[in-house]
Amino acid sequence: MKKRTINLGPTGAFPEGKLNETDEGELAFAVYHQKGKVILEFNSQVKWLGMNASQGIELGKALIKHSKKILKGAR
Repeated sequence: MKKRTINLGPTGAFPEGKLNETDEGELAFAVYHQKGKVILEFNSQVKWLGMNASQGIELGKALIKHSKKILKGAR
């Protein structure tokens, strides 16, 4: 596993405002691959995850990037 440069989990911030009454705020998480699996690590219990369109695209790109690395044999 790579060394993290950010702390994972809730940040306590609401950078785009509170979406609804169950919104617990911003969540820092990691996307990586390990032993042939794509991993999303939250370091906390997560009920749901919301993001704007740009963030959704970036998450999609990260998932594809790590999936391709696994298919190419990277561990």
